[in-house]
Amino acid sequence: MYKKIILTSILSAVCLSFNPAYAGQYSDDLGRCLVQNANTADTKILTQWAFVTIGQTQAAKEVVIIPRQKVEAISTKAQTTVLRLLAKDCAAPALKATLYEGKNGVPNGIKYAVMQYMQNEMQTRTVDALISKLANLKTP
Repeated sequence: MYKKIILTSILSAVCLSFNPAYAGQYSDDLGRCLVQNANTADTKILTQWAFVTIGQTQAAKEVVIIPRQKVEAISTKAQTTVLRLLAKDCAAPALKATLYEGKNGVPNGIKYAVMQYMQNEMQTRTVDALISKLANLKTP
C-alpha cells in the first residue's frame, strides 16, 4: 500500500515538473535565442505579425481593419521564420523548453521574443515623438 502511494506521489511530481503552466527559464532562454538569431528581415516580419495580431482585437478593429489576405500572408511568413529559427539556430533551447516546460515551452519562448520586438518598436524615435505630442496636449 505504501509503495503504491509513494510511486503515485513520485509520478505526480515528475508529471507536474514537465508541464508547468507558466513561462520559465527555458522558454525565456528560447525567446532570447530567437531575438539574438533573428536577422533584420526576421525581426520585421515578426514585428508585423505582432501588429496584425493586435489588429484582430476589438479595440484595434474600431480603428483599422486589416484585410484577411494581409493577415494570412504575414502569418505565413512569420510561421516560416519561426520554424526556421527553431529548427536551425535555436533547436537546443527549443528542445529544453519542450522537455522542461511542456507544451507551453515553445509558445512561451515565441511570445517572449515577439514581446521583445514590440518593446523595441515602442522605443523608436517615431513613437517617442508621438508620445511627446500626446503628453503635451492642451486641456480645454
